[in-house]
Amino acid sequence: MDEQDFRASLSQEELERRAFIIPFKVCDFTLLERLNHYSTEFEKTWDELINAALVKFMDDIETVHRLRN
Repeated sequence: MDEQDFRASLSQEELERRAFIIPFKVCDFTLLERLNHYSTEFEKTWDELINAALVKFMDDIETVHRLRN
């Protein structure tokens, strides 16, 4: 079973509980420093900050698409 089939076999609740780990490469060291700074400032884990940033980024993309149409 590939990843897409596996995810399709799970409910939304099961997916959220599993919290997939997705490794990524930090291309700019200053980004890592900022992440560490804001993690301390907001008392959030890196995971929480990265997820919040991704949600905001995806929302912004959807807004741009809606404005174009």
